[in-house]
Amino acid sequence: MRALAPIVIVSLITGCGPSATTTPSESLLAAGAPCPVTTAPPTTVTPPPSVGTGPNPTLTFTAGPGNFLYGNDALIVILPNDGTLHPSDPARGLPAGVKFPWWRGARGDLTVATRRLDANTTPQAADVPGGYGDTGFQVSGLNFPAPGCWQVTGTISGRAVTFVVNVVGR
Repeated sequence: MRALAPIVIVSLITGCGPSATTTPSESLLAAGAPCPVTTAPPTTVTPPPSVGTGPNPTLTFTAGPGNFLYGNDALIVILPNDGTLHPSDPARGLPAGVKFPWWRGARGDLTVATRRLDANTTPQAADVPGGYGDTGFQVSGLNFPAPGCWQVTGTISGRAVTFVVNVVGR
């Protein structure tokens, strides 16, 4: 997995979408269709300076090389330019998952739902640990039981950010 180092917010890619379902669903992609990964929109917005809470109150975000920021004024994520996520090494404690960064501009509990788009599966619960304060940086563990095309939706204070990634096998 590429390192996604939070440093400084340089730009914010706007966009959000519908919430993911929480029940098994039929494949939403035609057989053999490419995964419609989320790509960086052409329009960027520079957000106002933000100070987070929690263990690193001055920590802010940057996408870094090979990545881009995606979200809205309530929630921002760092996504890879090629739309591909690589599961973590099982020895690190996430055998089918990815340690995933979020930036919370709104207060509230972050919830995350996943849904596979290219096969029938049950959405997987994400691990969203406490201790990160009310706003600012929040890490999560996204769980993907199989490689494939996955839709991820993060929601905070009724505002959602939805994106699609291609999860590849180890």
